[in-house]
Amino acid sequence: MLVGLLAGALAVAACAGDDGHPPVARASADPGSIPEGDEFQTAVTLDGATSADPLDDPEGALPLEYHWEIWGDEQRFDQGDASSEAPVVRFRGNRPATVQLTVTDADGQSNRVSFQMVLTLSP
Repeated sequence: MLVGLLAGALAVAACAGDDGHPPVARASADPGSIPEGDEFQTAVTLDGATSADPLDDPEGALPLEYHWEIWGDEQRFDQGDASSEAPVVRFRGNRPATVQLTVTDADGQSNRVSFQMVLTLSP
């Protein structure tokens, strides 16, 4: 009988500790490259809209929080900001920039993805 109570208590403890699952972070940039030495001429849309929380929120009813970080090159947010789902950014184009998106779900779980902006040679 003690074993049955102990097993039941363990099962309840395991369920009570379930804080959800992290979302899936997905990000893209359009265009995916900018000319070297662009000097903030090309508007780049960073898009995290395909990020999702398929295990905890398969219908997508709960909002996700977005946090963009960019390092390696100087940049300016043209539309939106670092917490927007799809901000528009302009880069100086002196060095390849690393872009990282962190997505947080309603349970406070997060996940991140990163990519590098490609520089193309100017004509």
